[in-house]
Amino acid sequence: MACQIVKTKGAVFSVWGKPEVADMDQLLSAVESAARETGGPVVYVTRVPAGSPAPEGAAKQRLDKLLPRLLAHCSSYHVVIEGEGFVAAFKRGVLTNLLQPFWRKRMFFVHARCSDIKNKLLPHEKQAVETVLYLAEDNGLVAGSLLPHQQASLKTRYT
Repeated sequence: MACQIVKTKGAVFSVWGKPEVADMDQLLSAVESAARETGGPVVYVTRVPAGSPAPEGAAKQRLDKLLPRLLAHCSSYHVVIEGEGFVAAFKRGVLTNLLQPFWRKRMFFVHARCSDIKNKLLPHEKQAVETVLYLAEDNGLVAGSLLPHQQASLKTRYT
């Protein structure tokens, strides 16, 4: 699996390597499951490390096919395209300009770091996203997403 997924009530986090067809089905299953457990839409956060390839061929086709079903279960969709400099900024800009016009307002966001997500969340989404980011960070899937006091608070609750 090129995709690692962390799920909690209200949010789903994934981090990508080279996307594979099976990853798309596993991701959809995780988002649908989280939405059932939550009783409504969830926040989806996907982290794309610097240098990760875009989906190609069958993986891209599968993602395109499943995306409407995935979005039906999302209150917001956050893509974190990591990296510094012009190339990374260009990728974030292109993705934003290509996709944002087709999504409902306050649905699709592109970020440089996981810590930037919190500024775009609705108040009722913040706890779920902090929790999923903490769990992802605890599993070595993201670094530096939470402030120290948030880490201590969540660690007390989830360990």
